Amino acid sequence: MTPKASAGTAVNPIELRLGGGLLALNRLVTTFLSKRMPVAGFTMGRSADGGAWRATVLLDCPPETARRYAALLSGLEDVEEIEPASETVEVALLKTGGEGWRETASASGIEAHEEGGTVVGSGEPEKVEAWLSSIGDEARDIVRLGPVARPGDGGV
Repeated sequence: MTPKASAGTAVNPIELRLGGGLLALNRLVTTFLSKRMPVAGFTMGRSADGGAWRATVLLDCPPETARRYAALLSGLEDVEEIEPASETVEVALLKTGGEGWRETASASGIEAHEEGGTVVGSGEPEKVEAWLSSIGDEARDIVRLGPVARPGDGGV
């Protein structure tokens, strides 16, 4: 399910890169809790080469407040880079019993392909939600990676 903003606000994504492993993650989550940050979504990953941890944090607050939270997080010792994101993408992996996903992906504005029997789809979170809903019972074993950092856009 895609995180939704509460009435009157929008979900504002922030991307960051952490050094320091799990201790850095612990500090980050503790900061979320102690500062009562309005975190609507949180996705964490690591590059294939074992590089720094990368995170996308979705804050349910106005843009100015999100910038203040980003400034606060930039002061953490393990945060190597942080910036507000202009857009995010969501990735979904699924097994399917037919070919209907191809037509619905095009109609929903989703980039999708099949690799080794697994369908990989990506796009704006709202479009991925609509695409998965339109596939219906044909889809099974769905894994949603959630909103993640922008691909190849010079982001973190």
